[in-house]
Order: sequence, then C-alpha cells, then structure tokens
Amino acid sequence: MKIGVARLWHEANSFTPSHVGLSHFVGREYAKGNEAAQAFRGTTVETGGALDWADRSGAQLVFSRLAASAPGGPVEQSVLNAIIDEIVADPAFDDVDGIYLSMHGSCLGVEDLSPETTLVTRLRARFPDLPIVGSFDMHCIPTPALAAALDGATIYRKYPHTDMPETAERALDLLAALIRRGNGRGTVTLARCDLVLPSFNMRTDEAGPMAEIEALALALEGEAAAKGVPITAYPFASFAYADSPETNSGVMVTNLTPEDGAAVAMAAEIAERMVAEMRNRRAAFIPNLPTADAFLATRPWADGRRWAILEPSDNPMSGGSGDTPGLLAAALNANLPVGSVFAFFDDPSVVVAARAAGKGARLTLCLGGRIDGRFGAPVPVEAEVERLTDGRFVNTGPMETGIAINLGNTAVLRVGPLKILVTSGCYSPNDPEYFRLHGIDISRVPVLLAKAKNHIRASFGRLFDAFAQVETPGPAMAEATKLPFRCIPPERLDLNR
Repeated sequence: MKIGVARLWHEANSFTPSHVGLSHFVGREYAKGNEAAQAFRGTTVETGGALDWADRSGAQLVFSRLAASAPGGPVEQSVLNAIIDEIVADPAFDDVDGIYLSMHGSCLGVEDLSPETTLVTRLRARFPDLPIVGSFDMHCIPTPALAAALDGATIYRKYPHTDMPETAERALDLLAALIRRGNGRGTVTLARCDLVLPSFNMRTDEAGPMAEIEALALALEGEAAAKGVPITAYPFASFAYADSPETNSGVMVTNLTPEDGAAVAMAAEIAERMVAEMRNRRAAFIPNLPTADAFLATRPWADGRRWAILEPSDNPMSGGSGDTPGLLAAALNANLPVGSVFAFFDDPSVVVAARAAGKGARLTLCLGGRIDGRFGAPVPVEAEVERLTDGRFVNTGPMETGIAINLGNTAVLRVGPLKILVTSGCYSPNDPEYFRLHGIDISRVPVLLAKAKNHIRASFGRLFDAFAQVETPGPAMAEATKLPFRCIPPERLDLNR
C-alpha cells in the first residue's frame, strides 16, 4: 500500500492586521520528501502520527510538501498558491493508492477564503477515482465542496488538542480501509448548525458541552458498528475569527459503504442527530468573562492560591498578535505578588533595545499597541533588563511535543514585582520550555498572566491552583459582536436565539 501525504496547516484570524508569509512556514514547518519528513518522527503532530502508523501497518508513505505555520493573519496569496500548486502537481502522487491530507481547515488567503477546498477539489480533478482522506482541527471551516471531494475525514476530538497524531492515524485507517475495498470512494456528509460555537467553554478534559458532544459521536459510531456499518462522526466548532462566509459549526460523517442504502440513511440520521444536540447545548458555550480590571481588582491570589490569568483576546493560537495592552495595563495597577510573570509581548524593537543596553540596564519603554492601535494605547514602563536569550527551544509538553520553536531573540524585563517576557516572534506560552528558556520555574510563579486560552492547560493545568479567563479588547475577544465582522451572518453568532 503506497500513500501520498501532504500538509497545509494554518489558522487565520481576519482581525489580525498582519499577513502570514513564507518565512512563517519556513520558521515552523516547511519540508518536502521522505527524508525531510523524518524530522517529525516522535513528535505529537499529524506527521509524527502518520510515520508511526506506517511503521505499524507496513504501508509506504510518499511525502509531498508539508507546510504548517503558527496561527496568524491571512496568508499572502502568492505563498498559498505556490504551496497548493506544488502539492497538486507533485509527480510523487502519480502511482499512489490514496492520498492523506493534513489540514487545519481554517486557513485563509488574502483572496482565497477556503484554501483547503481549493487544494482538495484540485486534487480530486487530477485524481477522480483515487481515495482522498483529510484530517482537521476542531475549529475547521469545511465547505460543501470540500466534503464532496473527500472520501473520509477525521477531526481532533480533544481540546486542548493533544490528539493530533491519533487524528492522523484515524484518517489513515479510513484511507487504508477504502484502498482494501478496491472501489476507492467513500462519502462525507456535512451537516451544519447555523451557529458558531465559541471555544472559551469548549475544553474536553472536563465536564462540559463539547465533552458531551464528543461522547455522543463515539456512542453513535458504536451503534453503527454494532450493526456492521462502518461510519465515523466528527463534530467541529468552526472558528469565528476567520470571518469566512462558510464559518459554521457542525459535523462530518464518513460512510465507507456509500453503495449500501441502509448505511447512507444511517449516516444522514447520525448527522442530523449530532447537529440537533449541538444546537441544544448552544447556551452552555456562551462565554461570560469578567474584564481584566474587574477581576484583578479582587486580588484572588491574596489567600495564597497560585493563579494563571489568561488573556484569550490576544491568544496567538487564535490568531492574536502578542500586542494588545489591556491585561498589562490592568496588572500594573493590581499590586501583584513579587515573582509574577507576564507572557508575553511580541516586539522586536524592544528586544533590540534591551540587547543594546545589556543585562542589568534600566530602560524607559512602551509595551503593546505597536501593531494595532484599535485595542488600546501602548503602556509606558520603567524596566530593568533581567535576561536575554536566543529564543530557541523544543516543546516537551503534551501538545506538539518535539516541535522546535524559534521566538527570535527575547528579553525578560523586570517592572516592579512583574517579569515581562518580550519576544521577536509570536508564539503562545503553552509549553514548559518557553518558561525554562527564560530562567523561570513555572511551579514557583505566584501569578501567571498569559496571552493564552485553553491550550495552556495541557501543560500547566495541575501546576496552578486556579485559572481564569479575562476579557480585554483584542482580535479574538469573547464579546465577538464588538469586532467588525463582514462575512458571517449575524444570526450565526447569536446563541440566544
């Protein structure tokens, strides 16, 4: 069995003012060919899962372009066109038995609002009879044309997304089953809720609406299997901040036996049931975040508990730019305990100034509001340069384990009781090595203020006594109606209807 593999993974936020270029992919994941793919062996991303699956199954994988970037703004169209053109025309796919595509599902080009649809439909035009299966992030935005061109689909079931490799393996299981059947094609039923479910209350590692929905999907799959029908059901939440006209929560149901009328009917029934249950739980997804000023004014750490206080409005994993000043402005008025940490600002100019001044120097600086003044004015600070690094580490936490990260040169600034991390690149502070690089023992930090959301709990959920998400102005704020949406119909954002 010979399987072609390609990857296009990027989540785009339309309210982030900057665009993603080739350097963003090169700095994260931009590889081609079997030898290059081996660099991801042992990692907990989809490529690592595919390699493990091939070792167990004996299948031969043929790798085309693997392109992944950290979330950010829309991708420069020329870069996106080049990646898609390269994958679609790759002669390595000429003699494969099937194709596996690792995709995020919420990518945007400056012009193309569904690059994954473009990629899959173009591959389908080139290979009309070849089985093609894709895997997706839970916050994907699948389109009807994308679903029609695929023979199978899998989606992360966990949030935080600690099951990336397993999602790839499940996709390859579907693909292998189709290849063994010999007639190639399966079907993907796409059903949508006409709602966009916010991700603030979406964690699956504790009781909540998404955990219930995932449990239902597995139960319905089990009922189908008990009747001898090979059907899979994968719910998805979509991604509001992409502001794509197709943004819509729902489910993708794969049927490996589309010639079986009973299986077709069962797939449709499962899709309808899943969508109904997602709608029924919509109120449980509505976020109710206190403002940063109001929450910090309560000084919840005063009783000795260690707190992680998160600023999801500027979370880089939601396309934030590491630039909004709201949480820092509130923190500087909050009488924080000594040793508290703020992670982070992306500001290369501040890092340059810190490096020029040297360790121990004192500087007058402005933090935040550099890229986009819509979300607040820069915050003036008097800071001491405490530490300088090259910004390089390898993830050791449970999410994206083994992936090399380059923040660019970084600086740790001390402002009163607070250590502030400033980087030259935008990446979420979700991994233990992020803090170890900066000389910070996260287990001893009394209050962590972080531009992060749910993913940070994968590594640090047991290291803090309590977590809170607070609202500030930003490109991924909970009060989504304050953002200038252009493409999503307003009724999809109204979970009270």
